[in-house]
Amino acid sequence: MIYTVNMDTTKSKMKKKILSDSNFDKIWSIDDFKKFPRMDVLKAFSDLVKEGILKRAKRGFYFRSKKTVLGETSYTDIQLALSKVKSKCDFYCISGLAGYNELGLTTQVPNNIVIACDYNLRSEDKIKYIYRKKPVNGGKTERIVLDAIIDIKTIPDTTIEKTINQIKILIKNNKVNLKSLVKSAFFETTRVKSVIGAIAEEFDFENDLLNKLKNSLNPLSMVYLNVGNALMYANNWQIRADRK
Repeated sequence: MIYTVNMDTTKSKMKKKILSDSNFDKIWSIDDFKKFPRMDVLKAFSDLVKEGILKRAKRGFYFRSKKTVLGETSYTDIQLALSKVKSKCDFYCISGLAGYNELGLTTQVPNNIVIACDYNLRSEDKIKYIYRKKPVNGGKTERIVLDAIIDIKTIPDTTIEKTINQIKILIKNNKVNLKSLVKSAFFETTRVKSVIGAIAEEFDFENDLLNKLKNSLNPLSMVYLNVGNALMYANNWQIRADRK
């Protein structure tokens, strides 16, 4: 294996950057040092492991451990997973139960982690990757809300009615961008279009965009959800009580 004459410079700069970062939760990979020759970076990682500065998490991923009264720290599955997706995805966020819990949509604490990202990745033990587009003019919170509507029938420790009411509270408190949800709904399932449309109508959302969203619905497709009293305009958006 041949390395460039700048190998020592690469290693010293990598070492300086790693040691100056006080975040011991960070997982390091070759993507953190793209400006250096790839082979030099790989050799430097190997040397830094031998020197005890880094430890190998999995192939191509490294971390710094810290000594505590309980022993040396290690990495978590979620830290490693997020490090992987950041090198592949332009957009990603923790979704699923962890995301729903964060937004108050459920009290359930997940055993596994779901990561939404705009790149197809193979799921791993305890980590599930789902392909999702970035919300239009939105981000993490809007994506979690959209996913919650997709999963609205199966979210534990809550009801469909409670979930919708909590989403409306998030919108009212400016925690979620309603316009982003409406614009993003055009690229989502019929259920998402209908629920977002019905919510938006309660907030007197701009008519032109809302009418376009309504016209995008297939008039023969009904959305069956037991929304209770959560959606005042459910019928306008082809939402009907779930058939037993």
